[in-house]
Amino acid sequence: MRQAILTLVTLLLIAQTVLAQLLKNGDYRIYYGNYQAPITHRFFTAKPNARDGSVQTYPRENSKYQIWRLRNKSKGQVTLESKGACGKYLGLRRSGANPGAYLGVVKNPVRFNIARKFGGPFTAYELAYPKKVNGKTLVVSLDTGEGKEEPYYVNFAIQGTEGVFGAFKMARVSDSK
Repeated sequence: MRQAILTLVTLLLIAQTVLAQLLKNGDYRIYYGNYQAPITHRFFTAKPNARDGSVQTYPRENSKYQIWRLRNKSKGQVTLESKGACGKYLGLRRSGANPGAYLGVVKNPVRFNIARKFGGPFTAYELAYPKKVNGKTLVVSLDTGEGKEEPYYVNFAIQGTEGVFGAFKMARVSDSK
């Protein structure tokens, strides 16, 4: 019995190490859309000069504001720095970590838990706030509520809630200059 438990613990530690770096450190574009129709892709775009330092989704541009520098931290957590807004990270705005709260580009990095969803050409990643809020997990989502039009704001939503869009694709940017 003890041998089986030790084997299981060892396998879990190995799996945790493998999963800790789902994506390599580097520059990525974060987007959603039909993988067969690139015209539908909408990319996380930092708006650091906006009054609120928002992050919204727009069609692809040749802009550094759509490139995010992913850095692996400990225990399957990552930070995302805007390449266009140097020194600013995807993070919490004044409203904090609450369902429906918008995310922005801020000076203090937030470590997000990252998890792989789906597989093959459908591979996408879920970013979650590392602490539970009122016993619920908050995931990075889009504010696509009734009457909302593009560009969508990037916000928090409760994981598992109907209509929550919480998995995004990450395309590696080869030229990281």
